[in-house]
Amino acid sequence: MVNQERLARVALLLIVIGLPLMIYGIQSGLGLGLSDTRIINISMRSPDWGGFSQDLIYANTGETITLRFASGDVTHGIAIGPDLGVDLGDIDPGKVKEITLRFDHAGTYTYYCTTYCSPDHWRMRGVIQVRDANQLNLIPTAQPDPIIANLQVEAINIDEHQPLFKPVQAVSLSRPEDLDSWLVPSELHDENWYISHTPAQASDLLLAANPERSPETVYAATATLWRDIETQTTIDAEYLYKQNCASCHGATGLSDGPGAFFTPVQPVAFANKAYMFTMRPDVLYAKIRRGGMGTDMPNFGPIFTPEETWALVDYLWDLAFKSP
Repeated sequence: MVNQERLARVALLLIVIGLPLMIYGIQSGLGLGLSDTRIINISMRSPDWGGFSQDLIYANTGETITLRFASGDVTHGIAIGPDLGVDLGDIDPGKVKEITLRFDHAGTYTYYCTTYCSPDHWRMRGVIQVRDANQLNLIPTAQPDPIIANLQVEAINIDEHQPLFKPVQAVSLSRPEDLDSWLVPSELHDENWYISHTPAQASDLLLAANPERSPETVYAATATLWRDIETQTTIDAEYLYKQNCASCHGATGLSDGPGAFFTPVQPVAFANKAYMFTMRPDVLYAKIRRGGMGTDMPNFGPIFTPEETWALVDYLWDLAFKSP
């Protein structure tokens, strides 16, 4: 009789406790077996407190991963590039946002903070290294950038401080009313020429073709024509600038962003017309992609596509030539 009662109690325990555990185990096992998504939890803190809890992730082509970002201190913004179109926006302390990605091609991608979080904000980066599932030992290498390679052939130091083109500093760059009647050299319609020359050089050509015009009027005409031959794109460069550049260079290009007070070298003021008149578009492109040596400016080559970089260069002329 006693043995029967014990058996009954054991059976009851198995039903009450063991059965739910067994069901949970089966469900968990099925979930692990059926799901092909790997979940990666990434906590975020300001760089001086650790940055990303994981700053290097390996994935294989054909694999699906879910990245879960959680902020542990201040608000951080998350984007992933290049060419993925991933922008999770702001993630407030205690909040979590996630993104599921599947990579069809080997390559290197960067996730980074887009909201100014500390003086070391620019260090807030992590890397996703995607390997070919059929060649796991082969690590993709970045291809040389032809624009930067051409500058190296010309022996141009992209970090060298350019002289200021002082005559335009206090000149209004509003479009001349009679610009349609001017003789415009063919170079000022040529995008290839534009890439490797400066507005100051364009002014020289324009003045030579229109010697009756005053230098001040020529500078204003140059600013208008220069923006007309910018590379055409549908990319929202203003958004990219405000998200990634304004924290140091300022929302309107005045070098007055919150990060400007902590850099070893004062960030460039793109609203400075005299400075921008001496800059080549390809040099600006190279500085964006490679970063600034001896400054806190990071390299944006791992983040932006070449097309996004050119769109940013074009936007810098807007800051210079539209500013009061």
